[in-house]
Amino acid sequence: MQDIHIPTLIIGAGLTGLSCALHLQQDYLMVEKEQEPGGIVRTRTKPGGFHCDGTGHWLHLRNPYTKELVHRALGDNIVEYTRKASIHSKGVFTLFPFQANLDGLPREVILECLTGLWKARHPEDFGMSQPDGPPTSFEECILRLFGTGIASHFMTPYNEKLLGVPLSEVSPRYAERFVPKPSIEDILNGAFGQSKESLGYNASFIYPRVGGIGALPKALETLLEVKPHYGLKLEAINLAAKTATLSNGSLVRYDHLVNTMPLVDFLKLCTDLPEIVTENAAKLRSSTVHYFDVGVRGPGAEGSESHWVYFPEPEFVFYRVGSYSAVHKELAPAGCRSYYVEISGGYDAFRDRPDDLRKRVREDLIRGRILSENDEILMMDLCTIPHAYVVFDSHYEASRASVLDGLQPFSVTSCGRWGGWNYGGMEDAMLEGIQAAKQINNA
Repeated sequence: MQDIHIPTLIIGAGLTGLSCALHLQQDYLMVEKEQEPGGIVRTRTKPGGFHCDGTGHWLHLRNPYTKELVHRALGDNIVEYTRKASIHSKGVFTLFPFQANLDGLPREVILECLTGLWKARHPEDFGMSQPDGPPTSFEECILRLFGTGIASHFMTPYNEKLLGVPLSEVSPRYAERFVPKPSIEDILNGAFGQSKESLGYNASFIYPRVGGIGALPKALETLLEVKPHYGLKLEAINLAAKTATLSNGSLVRYDHLVNTMPLVDFLKLCTDLPEIVTENAAKLRSSTVHYFDVGVRGPGAEGSESHWVYFPEPEFVFYRVGSYSAVHKELAPAGCRSYYVEISGGYDAFRDRPDDLRKRVREDLIRGRILSENDEILMMDLCTIPHAYVVFDSHYEASRASVLDGLQPFSVTSCGRWGGWNYGGMEDAMLEGIQAAKQINNA
C-alpha cells in the first residue's frame, strides 16, 4: 500500500467498523491489526479442540434492522437459546435475576430482602420520607430500587467485584438498561417460588450454529465490497493534517476518520490534541478483566450446566463463570465441557503468581460446585481484556462528551463500545457503526 487519499478511514474491523463500512456511500479504507475481523468478537481454537469466544458473546437483538442484518449475514447459521443463568450465594444456587428469585435462600435473607424492598418502595409505612431529588450514585440508585437487603446480598458486592471500585463512585446511569427492575409482585412471587425467570434483556439470545461467535463478523465481512486490510496497525494520527501513519509505513490522507479502537489508546496516537481533550482524557477510567478459558473432562457438579453463574461473595476470586459448551455443546470436544472464568479486582493479589491463581480458581470452581473433584482439567488458558468495563464515575459523562466533541472538528468519529468509551452489547456496537456511516453520508 502506497501513500493514498481516501474519503473515509476506518480503524478496526470489529462489529462497529464492519457495520460502518457496510453502510457508507463512499470509498473507505479499513485497517485491522489482527489477521481476521471481529475485534473482541472472535472465536479461537484452544489446545484439545476447545473453541472459545473470549468470554460470553451471546447475541441479544431488539432492533428490527439489526435483526434483519444479522439474519441476512448468517442465513440459516443461527440457533436460538433460552437463558439458563443462576447465582451462587449463601451456598445455594438461585435463578437470575437475584431480585426476582429469592426462593431457596435462607429464610432470614429472604426476610431481610423483602423488608428492605418495602422500606425502599414505601418508606412512609416506616415513618420515613421519600428521598429528595434523583439518586447521585449507582449505589444510591440500587438502594432506592431494591432496598438494603437485595443491595447488600447481591447488587453491591457483585458490581463492586466486577468494576473494582465502590459503587458510591459510579454514576446512577451505569448499566441502567441492563438491570432488571421487577415489580413488587414479581419479587414476592420469586420469593415464594413463583419466578418469572425470563425477566431481563438477555432472557433469550441467538448464536451461530457453526463457527462460534466469530462467524458473525466473518459473515458481515462477506457483505462488504471492499475488504479490510489485516495485519496493519495505526501508528500515528496528525489531526490537523488529517493523515494517519500505518505500521507498513504508508501515509493515509482522509476526509473522515472512524475510530473503533479503545478511545484512550487512540488519543495517545494523536498529535495536536486540544488541551481540554487531553485533560478530560486523563479522567477516563476502566477496569481490566482477566479470564481463564477452561476445558475439562469429567462428571461435573450441580452448577456445571448453567449457561453462566454469578458469584457475588468475596470468598470466590471470580465474579462470574460461564460455560461455552452448556450453551452450545459443539464448542467442546465430545465428552468434555468448557468454561470462561472472569476475574476483575481479585486478580491483583495474584498478579505475579499465575500458578497460585490457577490453583485458587480450580479450588473455587469446586467449592462453587461448577467442577467436581473428579473433573480433569485439560486446558486452562489465562487471557486479558483491557478496558473491559468503562467506569461511569462522577467525571465520566462530562469528560467523555468533552473528548468526543473535541474530536469532531477534526472529522473524527470515535464510536463502538471501546471507541465510544461506553457500555453496550454487540447490537449496540453495530448500531453505532451504522450511525457513524449515516453522519458521514449526510455530511
